[in-house]
Amino acid sequence: MEFINLPILVLSLILVVSILTSLASSRMNIPLILVFLCIGLIVGDGGGLGIISGFHQPKIAFFIGSVALALILFDSGYQTNLKSYKKTAGPSMLLATVGVFFTALFLAPAARYILGFTWLESFLLASVISSTDAAAVFFLLRMSGISIRDKIKSTLEIESGSNDPMAIFLTFSFLSLMQAPEQTAVWFLIIHFILQMGIGAVAGVAMGWGIRWVINRVHFDTALYPVLVIGMVLTGFAATNLLNGSGFLALYIAGLVLGNSKLQGHHQILRFQTTLTWLCQIIMFLTLGLFAKFSELPALLLPSLALSFILIVFSRPLAVFLCLFPLKYTFLEKIFISFVGLRGATSILMALAPLVMFLPNAEMMFNLIFLMVLISLAIQGFFIPMMARLTRVILPQMERPPVKTELDLPGLADSSLVTYKLIETTPVVQGAKVPRWATPILVKRGDMSYNGSNIKDFEVGDRVYVFAISEKREDELDWLYGGGQRSDLMENMGDFIISPDTKLSELCYLYGVPLPAKAPSDQTLRQVLEKNFSDMEVGDRFALGPVELVIRRKEEDAVSEVGLILAPRRKKPPFGRFFKLKKSFLK
Repeated sequence: MEFINLPILVLSLILVVSILTSLASSRMNIPLILVFLCIGLIVGDGGGLGIISGFHQPKIAFFIGSVALALILFDSGYQTNLKSYKKTAGPSMLLATVGVFFTALFLAPAARYILGFTWLESFLLASVISSTDAAAVFFLLRMSGISIRDKIKSTLEIESGSNDPMAIFLTFSFLSLMQAPEQTAVWFLIIHFILQMGIGAVAGVAMGWGIRWVINRVHFDTALYPVLVIGMVLTGFAATNLLNGSGFLALYIAGLVLGNSKLQGHHQILRFQTTLTWLCQIIMFLTLGLFAKFSELPALLLPSLALSFILIVFSRPLAVFLCLFPLKYTFLEKIFISFVGLRGATSILMALAPLVMFLPNAEMMFNLIFLMVLISLAIQGFFIPMMARLTRVILPQMERPPVKTELDLPGLADSSLVTYKLIETTPVVQGAKVPRWATPILVKRGDMSYNGSNIKDFEVGDRVYVFAISEKREDELDWLYGGGQRSDLMENMGDFIISPDTKLSELCYLYGVPLPAKAPSDQTLRQVLEKNFSDMEVGDRFALGPVELVIRRKEEDAVSEVGLILAPRRKKPPFGRFFKLKKSFLK
């Protein structure tokens, strides 16, 4: 049984050691994926310790990496908030498409000059290294101990999560040109790109709809929902590729659709996805590290450093500045976005493709890409906090986001428990009145915990736990307890004044609001408010679908004037026509 037990022992020990090193990597601000790559490189037989041998099989490494990357991209879309996506969709998509193309375009001449490659080989190498890595960017932005402004953070995360399809397309386009240059026309590649992206986008939306429809209509143990999702996701990935579409783009869009939909077992799926994504990253980077030959890397160190320098200092910044030139980003913000262009898994994975196709210089190209990824992760990853301070994209303490915990309770799918740590400039510390609906459920002061309704004066250092029933209320809570931008709704007593004797059915009919279940049709607004608030106060609100009723005035414990707050108008986001469709496919 040694042929079974020994491999299990070795592989499991490598897995445990890799995970335990995350403690040191997070303190030193080194990307964890860099650690996984190095461990794979060290234990492999290509000049390392040789603990694991016989792993230099490009097809096996490419297969493992492709499946892992597919699941990582699905999770990237699943955990992307559509609210953040809409704010930075335009800039992110520009960087993920045009930016990737420009990066490859500006790097290729340097590769030809430094390495002596042909033009096709130079553009192939530049295309392989042109995309940023979602795993590296997500890890460093969230684990670096700093809070980046939401616009910058969203731009970087969405770009890194959606730029792989463009890099993959460029890579395989140049591979096609190298294999059969006389049979591959440029116009054919352009048409192929449009079809591949189009099929991938349509398949992604259809996959998201289909999985959501199935998940919300079958009922079994909640532990099986995540497994069902993964099975359907991989089925959709393979089917899209067989239809000559972009399977990676399809999975990202499917994740975006599902992550912003109401799903049964959403929180079980989310937790499972997070764990599975970490496992995929570990396996993928260990596999790619095992595949590399340590003994061949030193000879290519100098050209790798030269190309990395040009990529970090010239190609990536120039591409970013050209893409963001007409948009509202400051010079320092563009500098930071340019710097956080970390390379990672996709680049090494795509570098395996020339090896699989037995192209000339394929081994050298893989080693160059491997070294460039190591250099990018080591240098850029280590200096991100310093660069964030120099470019002034770090949030001040009072604007740092609160801790939000989504609740998975019956009837409370959109609710969350929000935690704030009060500072000196927090409005409630300075004496701002706390509306009844914003009363904390718990206040922790030192080692003591108190019922929120019993706290009249808040102090610096208090930890406040508030129950938020909707995202619309979170902006108001952020100002009240977090000191963020003040919401106009905090002092909004209604866009219109309504008589308290107006019947609820009449109001719902006039404003197109669905009548609440079990609500008598002849009930007046006064009766509705008095029934829901036993001890009424001016400013108390009652949510009625997309609108809210607010008590503007009361006389002798009776409501004498009611305000109607309409749903706030939102600015038209980039690609507005696309986002008008979001409700239709997210419902």
